[in-house]
Amino acid sequence: MSKHRPPTIHIYTLSRLVHAPAAGWEKLIAQIEAGRQKAYAYYLPMREAVVRFCAGGGEDFEDILAGVKRRAEEMGGVRGPKVASDNEKAFVSFVEDFYPKITKFKHSLLHDTQSGVTLEGVALLGAPHFVVADQKGQTRYVFLYAAKWKPADLKSYLHLLATIVEERHEGVSSQIWCMDLKTGRTIKFKRTARLSSRCAAAAKHYARVAGLI
Repeated sequence: MSKHRPPTIHIYTLSRLVHAPAAGWEKLIAQIEAGRQKAYAYYLPMREAVVRFCAGGGEDFEDILAGVKRRAEEMGGVRGPKVASDNEKAFVSFVEDFYPKITKFKHSLLHDTQSGVTLEGVALLGAPHFVVADQKGQTRYVFLYAAKWKPADLKSYLHLLATIVEERHEGVSSQIWCMDLKTGRTIKFKRTARLSSRCAAAAKHYARVAGLI
């Protein structure tokens, strides 16, 4: 008899369900998933450029920046100039505000193969963007935060990301480095029992309704 596979959900999607009413999830999930694909693509040129810049030891800034703008404009279609400008600003913020605080680039997780981390009968998908060592020599799991999310959604996302870091990478939540590329500041994150309970409840509810989607 084949083993039952748990339903999968990306932490971006689940983070937006944590504070949503329990009714009408089927339609809401479809809307969130459509938005997730757009959100993922919007800053992809910047994320790949950051990894390339770090892996190259901070060399070739101008060439990489030109590539960011070119690729973002091509991917952006009619919104190309706006997408290129946003990606450029985010990349420059990383280079100026965060790269000097990194002592070692360890590896990228951008295209990491994911098997899922189980939470209340659901397999969570998602990962940090890459792994570095900070100025204290501590291993940090970097999340490049370039968009503007609701504070509650961001907290839920970081909580679920921490679950993946702990279960899959054997890290701890304090090792997550959320880099706000709009302000140039690190966003502090701390687990709470209340949010943990809400995330678990959302995962459990998703497991119940997954068969209807």
